[in-house]
Amino acid sequence: MSRNVMLVPAGKTSGIFSASLGLVKALNSKGVKAAIFTPFNSCSQKECSVNGLNKCCVAKKIAKGAKTEVLEGIVANYNEQFEGKNYDVIVIEGVCDAPFDTVSLNADVCHAFDASIITLVSGTCKCAKGALDTTLRAFGEAGIKQHLGTILINNEAPKDASGAKKLLLSGCGHCQSNGECCEAKEPALTDFLATVNYDMQYYAPRAVDLCELIEGKIVSGDENVRAFKVALSNESANDKCVLVTANAPQKTEAKVVIVTDGAEANCGDATVIATDKTQWSVASALASMTAELRDDAQRAYIEENAVKDFDDKIVNVIKGIEVKAFPLMSPAAFRRKLTALAIAAHKKVALPEGEEPRTICAAAKVAEQGIAIPVLYGNKDKILAIAKEQGVTLNDQVEFVDPESLRDKYVARLVELRKAKGVTEEKAKELLQDNVFLATMMIENNEIDGLVSGAIHTTANTIRPPLQIIKTAPDAKLVSAIFFMLMPEQVYIYGDCALNINPTAEEISEIAIQSADTAKAFGIEPRVAMVTYSTINSGKGADADMMREATELVRQKRPDIMVDGPLQYDAAVRPEVAAQKAPGSQVAGKATVFIFPNLSTGNTVYKAVQRSANLVSIGPMLQGMKKPVNDLSRGALVDDIIYTIAVTAIQAGMKK
Repeated sequence: MSRNVMLVPAGKTSGIFSASLGLVKALNSKGVKAAIFTPFNSCSQKECSVNGLNKCCVAKKIAKGAKTEVLEGIVANYNEQFEGKNYDVIVIEGVCDAPFDTVSLNADVCHAFDASIITLVSGTCKCAKGALDTTLRAFGEAGIKQHLGTILINNEAPKDASGAKKLLLSGCGHCQSNGECCEAKEPALTDFLATVNYDMQYYAPRAVDLCELIEGKIVSGDENVRAFKVALSNESANDKCVLVTANAPQKTEAKVVIVTDGAEANCGDATVIATDKTQWSVASALASMTAELRDDAQRAYIEENAVKDFDDKIVNVIKGIEVKAFPLMSPAAFRRKLTALAIAAHKKVALPEGEEPRTICAAAKVAEQGIAIPVLYGNKDKILAIAKEQGVTLNDQVEFVDPESLRDKYVARLVELRKAKGVTEEKAKELLQDNVFLATMMIENNEIDGLVSGAIHTTANTIRPPLQIIKTAPDAKLVSAIFFMLMPEQVYIYGDCALNINPTAEEISEIAIQSADTAKAFGIEPRVAMVTYSTINSGKGADADMMREATELVRQKRPDIMVDGPLQYDAAVRPEVAAQKAPGSQVAGKATVFIFPNLSTGNTVYKAVQRSANLVSIGPMLQGMKKPVNDLSRGALVDDIIYTIAVTAIQAGMKK
């Protein structure tokens, strides 16, 4: 399994590509198989309308509230690029110089891949230290636990009169001014993992790049010649310059001349770019040109030269990163995993509330993405009319069930299954008026693989028919309900938050075991916290005693499960609290599965967290059923329904 290392620019920092290319080459030269992953591509004006992951398109999606879609796309690209390749290290390039909040999105990408962090700064002064601290705070716990150190880039770059480093089209590349920054007399940052010295070749644009930037036209010369600084007079121009002038000289040392104001362009052997723009506007555009990788020759030069700045120190730090059996499961990675597993399962999922608008919208997206085959119950014409009102299209992967034409088909079988409970033919017909009952009978008859309901029904209405007809799995002692809680950095499991009102210690131990197994099945490392008002032996009372007993029962039944309790919630999630209240615990401070003592606590906590933190919760997912049946909160959003359908499809695949 690969270690993921993310290079994160702190503050306004250019040159990440030289650092990433050099680092990868250094790792490979030391026998560490490494590769680069770039989540965001640069784009030109012509590409901005493309629905891709270039910076402009990402900005548009974020502005529309589709950040989740961006992150899932990044995870999908990563999986496609590296699945089965057996790299030791993937170096992920953070993004800078983009029209969106790069720090926030870099943090989300870092969480998506559970990446270790190496920060990049362009200076050692107080400003650089402040930018570094601010950046790491945005990464939350990862910024504390997973920060390996910092690389100093663009060391000894030329500066302007104010002391600011200038990387592109300025300076001579050999000297720098004596300007001071922040009045810092001593460096605020020291002890870097590596120091990458300034090299003007990393940033030199070609004539064709300059031409594209100012929307000019190359009228003579080599479009691939490079320029390193701007000159506004022929007297100050040299063979590293682009000369910007409205009066084209007949002879110049400049390799590139931009002739402005529509003037006649004839400059001897130089490459000449003509434009109608003014000299001032062209000079301003060049001053704001971003330092980025533009062509393969530039990449080849960097690959050949950047490695010299990386030694054994940084390589050994990266080699020392722990390879995790269960990487931290971020919301983006989890959603992508759900989608991929559901698509692979390819199951039919019954939606008895087929005329409910949110359910119809969810069915449209589920069918479009191939997550499952949604089966909508209701009048087809009415469903299609509602879909049109909602602005969605139900494609040919959506199936429809007209309940009125099918109810009588299952009367005899329902009587047979429930005759011991006194169900007559008349009673069976009455029960089958309920679409959930009808869908349950179709699942029992193997016509459909799973069921999702609850957008307009209570939990009891959703699960009573399946409990009576489908019943529990052979190895299950009870049915319980959990929620996947998509926290900002990782996914938690909460249970039981929907079904068992006042479970006994024995029942709680079964809920904990079911929940741990569910976590493992979905790629989450199960660390089970038995949560109540007391931590270990600090408090007394019925709930604390019950959770203590349940913890011991789990340990006896399943010694392979990491479990601890009772634990207070803060001790379960915060390492600093765990160190004080439960030192030495394998679970405290890093729990992923949270088991509550009763339904009142579990349901209250999940809803408080979901609504206060404005996060997605998927569920309730029922555990212990012979075939998958899952309930929805009546306040469920469309995304909640989509992912609950995905979970149901995955469960159906596991049952097979």
